[in-house]
Amino acid sequence: MGALCLCVSFFTSPIIVAICRRKSTRLAAVLGGLVISLACLFTSFAVQFHQALLSYGLVLGIGAGVVRETSTIVLGHYFKRRREFVEMVAQAGTGVGIALFSVLYKEAIGKLGWRLGLQAITGLLALAFFLPIVYRSANLYHPQRRAITHLKNQRKKMKEKKTHTKIPKPPMFDFSPLKSRGLRVLMMACAFAALGIYAPIFYLIYQGYREGLEDSGLVVLQTFMGFASALGCVGFGLVIVRPSTQCLISRQYLCQAAMVGIGISLLALTAVQGYHGYVLFVWLYGICLGGFTYSLKMFTLERVKGRHFTKAWSFIQGAKSLPVLLGIPITGYINQTYPKAGYYFSFVTTIIGASLMFLVGTRKDHTPIINSNSTNCNLNNCAIANLNLNDCVCPLGPYNTIYAPELPPYPFYRQGSNHYERIFYEL
Repeated sequence: MGALCLCVSFFTSPIIVAICRRKSTRLAAVLGGLVISLACLFTSFAVQFHQALLSYGLVLGIGAGVVRETSTIVLGHYFKRRREFVEMVAQAGTGVGIALFSVLYKEAIGKLGWRLGLQAITGLLALAFFLPIVYRSANLYHPQRRAITHLKNQRKKMKEKKTHTKIPKPPMFDFSPLKSRGLRVLMMACAFAALGIYAPIFYLIYQGYREGLEDSGLVVLQTFMGFASALGCVGFGLVIVRPSTQCLISRQYLCQAAMVGIGISLLALTAVQGYHGYVLFVWLYGICLGGFTYSLKMFTLERVKGRHFTKAWSFIQGAKSLPVLLGIPITGYINQTYPKAGYYFSFVTTIIGASLMFLVGTRKDHTPIINSNSTNCNLNNCAIANLNLNDCVCPLGPYNTIYAPELPPYPFYRQGSNHYERIFYEL
């Protein structure tokens, strides 16, 4: 049931991103908060396994996927330059949530019972319905918002003049990011890693309970795991946000190191005994898990860049859905027959995923073409050189227009303090 919930939340990621491209992201986030609250409420009335499987495993997974992906889309709208730092804070919030909700579930269900306890949790999850209301369009805070409003008005006038011509809508699903070989290899590596990388989240407490650990100690272990995950996000994030000039570590190697650390902790879990041993494992596993989640996202951002990142990240999330649904039960079945032997399977799949990342390759960087003629600057040189628009820089003054017939849409350039930033407006 828990594996199904996580699988559904990953599987719906490409669908949610496709819907948000057509419709409002804020409306989707509000509906996601409503779904996740109702799913927890329906689970409180479940008296049979199939009822809990439907409400918790399926509906709650859909709501969690909607809330998670819409928050990622909104962060991308608001933050461009400081995306790495903002993602570090957001990913650390996931670990804090694991720590807090572990205590809340234990106290609520332990003292109030199954039905009233889950209903109390539902009241807290209702915040996911009200918080997306403050999601506002990023254009309202843009320094060139007046120019954006003017261009929107001009676009509306052009539509009114050409009412007889229908403007084709973009496709519902855009698979253009999958043309990248590096992204396909990265999806395969994440799929193999997902077969075993999340197993301790589901089985650690059950394993400790079978070994006779106290309930309060098990809750503390789950809390330590959440805080360790947040610490791992912050630690790996500082390496990316504030890189050292003496020792520069690539995001790919950071992600692989986190996966290797998870594999080592899984291998150590087969021999762990006693409460202090579990505490040591939880901190090692949690730090590496938080670092893996953050560094994988930032590595994808480095590989894909720009407008394709949200779609590419949703494909990576979707690639992990089926392996999660298969790998977690396989680990559990092996552990039932041979105690703790299922973690060997998780260790092997995690190391295979880390090894496959060596096949991702390097990103091809092009030297920007700088046009020194500021009176007659265009991007024909970029078209002749068959380069991307991101690789072209023209030293123009503020608000000068560059006409590139081969490379639509038409951009406006604004000279910044230390560099040139480009703002795109589709006419």
